[in-house]
Formats: sequence, structure tokens, C-alpha cells
Amino acid sequence: MPETVSTKKVVYIEIDEEITAIYDKVRRVKTKNIYLVVPKRAILFQSIVNLKILKRKIEDEGKEVFLITNDPNGLHLAQKIGIPTYNKANAEGKPALFSTETADEKLRITPLKASVNAIEEEAPTRLLERKISISEILRKGKEKLNISKILSEKKKTPKTGPKLVIIAPNRHALIGFVAVALVILLVIIYIALPGVTIYLTPTASVLEKSVNITLADAQKNRSELDTHPPHMIATYPVKMTVSKVLTHFSTGKKVSEKAASASGKLTIINNNSSVWPLIAKTRFQTDDGMVFRIAQQINVPAATVNGPGKIEAFVVADEQDAYGAMTGDRGNVGPSRFFLPGLREDSRSKLYAESYAPMTGGVTDFTTYITDQDVEASRQRMADELKKSAVEELNKILQQKSAESADGKTYVLLEGDQAIKIGDAKINVSPDLVGRQTGEFHINGTVPVAGVYYEKESMLEILRSELVLKKSPQKELVKINEASTSYRIFEWDDLGGKIKLTANIKGIEQYEIDEEKENGARLLQNIRDHIAGLNLDDAKLYIQNMPEINKAEIESWPAWSPTIPNLTDNIEFEIRNAVSIE
Repeated sequence: MPETVSTKKVVYIEIDEEITAIYDKVRRVKTKNIYLVVPKRAILFQSIVNLKILKRKIEDEGKEVFLITNDPNGLHLAQKIGIPTYNKANAEGKPALFSTETADEKLRITPLKASVNAIEEEAPTRLLERKISISEILRKGKEKLNISKILSEKKKTPKTGPKLVIIAPNRHALIGFVAVALVILLVIIYIALPGVTIYLTPTASVLEKSVNITLADAQKNRSELDTHPPHMIATYPVKMTVSKVLTHFSTGKKVSEKAASASGKLTIINNNSSVWPLIAKTRFQTDDGMVFRIAQQINVPAATVNGPGKIEAFVVADEQDAYGAMTGDRGNVGPSRFFLPGLREDSRSKLYAESYAPMTGGVTDFTTYITDQDVEASRQRMADELKKSAVEELNKILQQKSAESADGKTYVLLEGDQAIKIGDAKINVSPDLVGRQTGEFHINGTVPVAGVYYEKESMLEILRSELVLKKSPQKELVKINEASTSYRIFEWDDLGGKIKLTANIKGIEQYEIDEEKENGARLLQNIRDHIAGLNLDDAKLYIQNMPEINKAEIESWPAWSPTIPNLTDNIEFEIRNAVSIE
């Protein structure tokens, strides 16, 4: 007699069903052997942990699970953890899941019950009443009708017209009905009407790409450029002579005949116990740098028991102060204290001077002249200006060339280390400038410059395509910052007319959350399922803890609603870009 095998049940699994949903299906099945038909790329096969958990849970229920699938990854994972799998039909075209060979005693199992995948027809049931035969029907038809009886019955039945009867409603019943209706209406409003709109800002990150690009001279490499090799763009030479005229200001100053130095009297004070002799032209200086000198030698008396020794002296201001500036009328200082800059710091408190009246007579008037330092400074300034103007003048030429381009191309000058070739500057300075009394003078200079330029869009096209290729599959590129483009030249080949450089560009990518696409729809549905019924703060916290979400804002209707609706259909989403796109 064939071995008896327990009843079988086939359960079909959807591609996006979570493990919890699959377990709920299996748990409701009463049979012991359960066959799961799983399509390719199902979520169940994304992790071996999912299969282990499902297998353990089913075995805890006292059941055994089998897999039917054509997914190679699913077959591999199932075999690793010991789940029997089936993936094809036998030679006769019958499913390999159930053996049809009569000789195979171990696999001689009964077919699946029709109730598994088909609707059973209802079995015939016995009638509770006796059937009426045809002869009985004919016999009843032969009975004669009593005409007089029928007429008498008609006479007894009076003809009455239809009557309208108004029944007053019961007041309590009406109130109860209205109350129940209101309660039902409020329940419907509470459940069906509340809704939320969740504004999601995906997580974004900076994406940077470096690309090696070859700039090839269009004349020397025409044949190679015609083949359109990748990461190679054409360059063209540009050169010119830059001319510049500069005005430089003179810094030399001489006191004129109209100028005058301030003068006045000051009192020299000696705190030392001995006489302090001072030679002619001894300097006395104020704290702000005004310098005055005595005209002749003076001996300052020694200090006595009655006080310090004092002597009055006439002083005249120097033409320049201690810092080299013209003194002039600035020497007309008020009463001040003076120190002797020629003394050591520790001796200045022993000998000093004070004025008790302002100095007078100072007049500022001078003439300017050209010094050697002015000429040398003008040469250096001209050299710097020529180098700076070299790049500016080349860019002006390319701007004009771009404006005149018939196809709207934009040309860019290649800049960087040794990219601009600047020759020796020729600076013309008159030999008799030094000593000339003038406030300003002019010099001129020239310098030859040369460089190369390329078409801007050609380089940007290479950088953009490489940046797109680097983007993560689950993200979208929301912004390419063309202004961030930079490059570094690392190889020159003057003979071959090629320049090799490494160019960089940056962009911003964010997680792609699109409800029209599978991944986006799954993510949003997962959010709906988890936050339904939660209060707004908990829902917001849950969403913002997801790696795909950077920020979440929730607007509920009505505004006082404290929770997310239980109906997931009332949860709507709006996606905001992580960066504003102009």
C-alpha cells in the first residue's frame, strides 16, 4: 500500500510582499506541507535572514515549507538553509513538484485537493417536501367551479377606495434615530475626512568627479580629432602684445621759501643733584613726534633742597618730525611736556622740559620732486600691471570672438601654471626723471603674451556625463554646479601640441522618491503603513530617522487633528528638492 503523505497547500507570493505578510498567509493554512510559489526578484530573496526567519516561524507552527521559484538567488539561498526547492517541469511536461511515477513509492502522494485552487460544486441535497405528481395536478384541474359561490362572494365584498392614513411618529424614536444618525455621521467624518500632507525633503550629498582630459592643438592633431576620441577636445592658439601707460605720483618733498618753522620757549627741569650740560641743537620731542632744538649750549642747574634745577631756553622746530613727515604748521603745539630722545629711558624722568605757552610761527609749504625710489617703484608697478593685463586682454579677445560666433559657442582661455606665456616686458622711463620737481610722472611699457583657448561646452559635456555615471542608482542628480569647475595641468607636450589636465566638477544628488516608480512607491507605502494612527510628533520622528529622508513637515486637516489618519489613502506626500534649482 502506498505511503500516505499529508495534505498539500500551494500559496502564491507577490513580488513585493514582506515576510510578515507571507507568514500571516501561511499561519492561516491548516495543512502541514506548504508550497510557496515565489516570482523572480521577490523581496523575500533579498536577504537570507528573511528566509531563515520564515522557515523557523513555519516550523514552529508544526509545518514544513517548500519553495517553487525560478529565481537563481532564491534557489541558492534556500538550499543554503535547507529549504526544498523546485524550479522546472519533468520530461512529460508535468510539474516536478509532484511525482507521477507509480514505481516511486516514496513520492506517491495524492494530488492537491481541488479546494486549494478551485471552487467546489455544491453536492445535491434531499428535498424536505414531497414532490407533486402530474396525475395529481390533472385531478385537481377537473374539479368544477361553483359559479354562484363566486358571485355571492363578490357581492359580500364592498368596494372601498384607497385611504390615506397618517401615523404620528413616536417622538422618542425620532430623537433616537437622529442621535444615531449623528453619531454615525461623526464617526464617518472622524475616520474618512481627516487627512495629512507630508512634505518630504530627501537626503542630499555633494557628488564630485575628477576626469583626465587632453587638450589637443586643432592644427597639429586634426586627424586624431576627426575620430572624436573620448576625453579629448580641440584647442586654438591666441597671442597679442599688451601695451600699458601708467601715472605714478612723486613722493619727494622739499621745504619752500614760504615755509617756516614753529618756535617758542620751554623750561628745562633737572632732578639730578649735579649740573646737566646740554650741547647746541639738543633735541626735545613731544609724544606725537614734534621735534624742537635749542640754539646754543646750556647748563641746567642741579636740584637743591628747594626743588629741581630749572632754566628757560628758546627752541625751534625741525622741518621734519620724528617720523619723516613735514612739520610746518603742525609744530604750533600748545603747552606740552618734552622728553630728550637722546637719553636712556631710565634717565628721561631726571631731565625733561615743559612749555607753558604755545609754539608759534609754523607754516607748511613745500614742493614735490621725483626720487630714485619713485622711478624704481614705477618700474615694478608697470611689470605687475602688464602681467595682470595680459590675462584680461586675452579674455577680452575671446569674449569678442564668442560674441561673433555664428553657432553661439563660448570660448574660454586656458589658465593655470604656465598656461599663459608672458614675454619680457619693455618699460620706457625718461632718464632725467630723478630730481624733477613735479607731483606725478608717466611711464609706458609693452609685453608679448600667448595662450590657448577651447570651447567651453565641450569640456562641460565630458564632465557632466562622467558626473551622471558616478551617481548612485537609487539617487537622482538634482544640480550640477558648473561654476565649481576647476582643473590642474600636469603634462605639456609642446612638440605634439597636447596638454593633459585633471578637471573637477561638483553636483548634488538626492534620494529619488517618485511614487510612479517601484522603489519610491514601496518607500512611501512603507511610511504610510508605519505612521497610520500615530501622533504627529512620533510620525515626524519616525520619518526623519529614515536614511532617505532629511526633513519632514506634516500638515494635517483639520488643523487640530493630533494624529495621522488610520486610512492610509488619506495620507498624501509632496516631494521637495534638497536644493533650489534656478
